[in-house]
Amino acid sequence: MTRAFHDITYAAPLSPPLETQATIAPDPGDWRLFVFHGTPANRYLYTRFLRTAPRGIEVVLPARLGFGKGHEAAVPSFDDQLAALKPFLPGGDFGDKKIITLGVSYGGELALKAALDFPEAVAGAVAVSALIDEPHDYALQLEKLGGDARFEDYVPNRWKKVRAEIAGRRAQIGPLLARLKSYEGPIEVIHGDFDGIVPKANSEKLYDALSEASRGVLDIVPGGTHYLELQYPRRVYDAVQRVMTRALASEGALA
Repeated sequence: MTRAFHDITYAAPLSPPLETQATIAPDPGDWRLFVFHGTPANRYLYTRFLRTAPRGIEVVLPARLGFGKGHEAAVPSFDDQLAALKPFLPGGDFGDKKIITLGVSYGGELALKAALDFPEAVAGAVAVSALIDEPHDYALQLEKLGGDARFEDYVPNRWKKVRAEIAGRRAQIGPLLARLKSYEGPIEVIHGDFDGIVPKANSEKLYDALSEASRGVLDIVPGGTHYLELQYPRRVYDAVQRVMTRALASEGALA
């Protein structure tokens, strides 16, 4: 039996508030998985992922701020992007649950920052095909081509937003990695060895940046592409379950 899901509209608490959307696979269990997807945002890649969600986990897939309906400009600030999560934190508009963040590609950075910024609410994180360093060279060349003044009039606004996000992350990634060295919550890292967009060396770099207490499994998937959430959703959920198990074990040790 597959899970049902539906779309909602809510306000991300920016100044002024930004009306945005999310897809939710509801569940009455104690856990909420908040998913930061890659750029450009495409929620239809996650249909299988939503349908195969394990019982006991509510899955929330928000539109990327900047890519939702009516969003005119990119939102390159990690701090501003985390505003999409805040209504789903304990005390927010959507009820209290234990939260795991999961980030795919560009979203991997956001999932990690959420765990760092909200340690009392976010129990841990999963980074999938995370863009921690740089994409493959051909993707970098496409990014540069999009900024060529000769082609600017022909570049779709959606691609301009992607370029703004990719460029904007470079100044933010170093401080993020530095903070991870002292973070002790559970983090799992998964990457395909056939990823044609982000080299698996990105996830290896991330894994090396984690503290011993935080570091879980570095799962390099043979034949895995950049779209592991589409290709191997159950394997991704296994990583989520490992974070949950480690978080509960840590709670037990502190009790």
